[in-house]
Amino acid sequence: RAASQQGIAPPLVFVDTRNRYLVSTYIDNGLPQHPQTNPAVIDHAFKLLEGCHQLNINASQIDYFNHIEHYWQLIEASNHPPEPSLVEQRQPMQQVLESLIHSNTPTGLCHHDPVIQNFVGSPERLYLIDWEYAAIGLQIMDYAALATEWEIDDATMRRQTGIDPGLLTDAKAIYAYLNALWQEIVV
Repeated sequence: RAASQQGIAPPLVFVDTRNRYLVSTYIDNGLPQHPQTNPAVIDHAFKLLEGCHQLNINASQIDYFNHIEHYWQLIEASNHPPEPSLVEQRQPMQQVLESLIHSNTPTGLCHHDPVIQNFVGSPERLYLIDWEYAAIGLQIMDYAALATEWEIDDATMRRQTGIDPGLLTDAKAIYAYLNALWQEIVV
């Protein structure tokens, strides 16, 4: 609701707080096939994430360690052995995440899924949809996902966000690891 009121998400038509669902205005998606090649679209995507990070709302806080552990529980409960490289990465990724959490990177409301498909609209007016994973978290995780999914180079990321390149590299490694765990679950 707060994202909609700030123009980050499409305008709301109906909200059912009891059953926890909402209906938003339909937005015709007129994005180019490869929006990551359009500087105006990239700038707008950054502005939407910045607006999201600045929302001052009462939301749950993501526990990245528990999130990863939940994925591992699902993998281990399945009837096929996990990819060996994921097993090898398990401890090192915990250490990278621990370091990232203690790096004093800014926190705020994060979308946690800024894939191209979750941006709708046109190059002149974008909206961010699919708030399923939204929670208070490390803003750098949104930027790592954006950089990865939109194939945005590190120089552009640095120019747009001012994020330390080493921290961004760590966040992108965590994001890639989370994606690999997710893929292991859905396969």
